Amino acid sequence: AVVSTQSTGAEIEKLQLDLDSTKDETADLTQKNKCLEAKIAELKEEHAAKKKKQEEDYDNQRRAKQKLQFQEAKLCTKKVNIEKTLEPVEVHKLQIEELKKEVEFNKNEREEVKKIYQTEMNKLDNAKAKLAFQKKTWEKKLQAAREEHLKLNANCINIRESSRKQLFDKELLLNRLVLDTKRCTKSIPELEASMAVLEKMVKE
Repeated sequence: AVVSTQSTGAEIEKLQLDLDSTKDETADLTQKNKCLEAKIAELKEEHAAKKKKQEEDYDNQRRAKQKLQFQEAKLCTKKVNIEKTLEPVEVHKLQIEELKKEVEFNKNEREEVKKIYQTEMNKLDNAKAKLAFQKKTWEKKLQAAREEHLKLNANCINIRESSRKQLFDKELLLNRLVLDTKRCTKSIPELEASMAVLEKMVKE
């Protein structure tokens, strides 16, 4: 019966600790969820602002392009009309020079785009590597914290069980002393009365 009582008490202690741990984890996750909800709202608002500006920039750039294309078309028409008045050989020379310039421009533009792309990819790779390192570091810290939590939790259970067992054992001894005291309190007057009768019989 004593062993059964101690076992049940230990189970109660463990259940209480598990309950407290669950409450703490729930409160922690609830707070984290609130922070994430606020972050999501912030990201949506930030995205909406960036999207609006991007659309405005796109519209302005589109109009500027249309305006330049219209100007370009007018100049091309004017150029063709002028070329018609020149010798075909001279026109051909001019077209070759223009083509060389266009090829050089396209080459430089391609290199510039490639450089911008490479710069952005390097930024992303660096950010990815940095986050991966930080994630690995915090995973180690998290694992260490979990192990420490389990260790402390087990230690807490052991201390509570040990303390409860000591108190329980002492309580049994105390109850035994109380019972013995009551027995002595009852038996002493009876013994004294019996002794008085015996002593009287001896004197007679």
